[in-house]
This record gives sequence, C-alpha cells and structure tokens, in this order.
Amino acid sequence: MSTATSFASELAMPLPIHRFSVQQYHQLGELGVLKPEDRVELLEGWIVEKMNQRPIHGFAVRYLDQWLQAFCLVGHMLQCQLPITTESSEPEPDLAVVKGQNSDYRERYPNGSECRLVIEVADTSLAKDRAKASIYATSGVQEYWIVNLVDNQLECYSDSDAVRYQTQTTLTAGQTKETQISDTLIRLELDKLLG
Repeated sequence: MSTATSFASELAMPLPIHRFSVQQYHQLGELGVLKPEDRVELLEGWIVEKMNQRPIHGFAVRYLDQWLQAFCLVGHMLQCQLPITTESSEPEPDLAVVKGQNSDYRERYPNGSECRLVIEVADTSLAKDRAKASIYATSGVQEYWIVNLVDNQLECYSDSDAVRYQTQTTLTAGQTKETQISDTLIRLELDKLLG
C-alpha cells in the first residue's frame, strides 16, 4: 500500500517535540486549552488541524449519510463526523458504521475494532486521509474508504494485518462498490457520487 504513510514517518522536526496520549488530549479539552472551535483531531499523538471544507465536501458527506441511512444495518449504527478512539489517536472520520447502538457509547467513543466501515471525504485533506489508513488498519477498522474528490475516485482499503491494509482498490464513476455489513449487502453507485 504505497499511498498510505504514517504521520510519525512523515514528520521530521529539528527540535524536541511532545506527543499527547488520548487521555492528555481529553484533558486539554476539559481544561479549556482546546475549545470546540479549535478544529483539531489527535493523530498518532499529534494534535492536527482539520482542513477547511468546500461545498463539494459537504455534498459528498450528506450524500453518503443519506445513502447509508437508507439501509437497515442490523446491529450497527451510523455516526457522522464524530470521534473514534484508538490507542494513540482520536480521528473524526466523516462517516463510520459502528457496531451496537447509541446507548453503547454514552460514556465513550467507539474504538477501531467496533467500526465496520470508516469513510473519509478528501478534498483539501487527501494526503492526511491517506496517512490515516495506517491508524485505521492498526486499530482494527475492517474497511476504510476515501472518497477522493481530487482525482474523482473511491479508494477502498481492506484486509488489515494489524499493521496495514493488504488490499487496496480504486474505483471511478460508472463503477459500483459493494460490501457486506451484517446481513445487508450495500451497493454504492459511483456515478451518483462522483459523476
């Protein structure tokens, strides 16, 4: 998987730096150091700014949200732009199909192994979203999709070996992506999203 890189391997700093644990990251929010208007997420211990969103990003997120809501995903729920917690990260993917029901997550966010499918919509954030593949693979996310609006394609990652995804496919407008979630086969017609 040549397109996904680790945040740690991409960073070369000449000065000492500090990486935060998930607990420390939460404490920064509780103390008011990080505020809700600070558009950030924790990625491999780094506090990373979230990219600005253009209207096409909003269109794609709303389209996918409505598309996924139309399926009866038994034993799963959909969350939109909310955190998932891993050992050293707390990304906020655009969409995640999560095992269980809302009440299961009253006191915590879902972890990677509880996420059947994570989807990021990449417009201005393509490099960052590709680098997130390693975070999702090591945390147990079964399947990861990037709606790549830059190249007008869908990048699909699956079959994690707990380090990286072993399978990557790229689909374009005119093609269909299928995946099985519980007893439901879901089909995404890419013409409607990318066309």
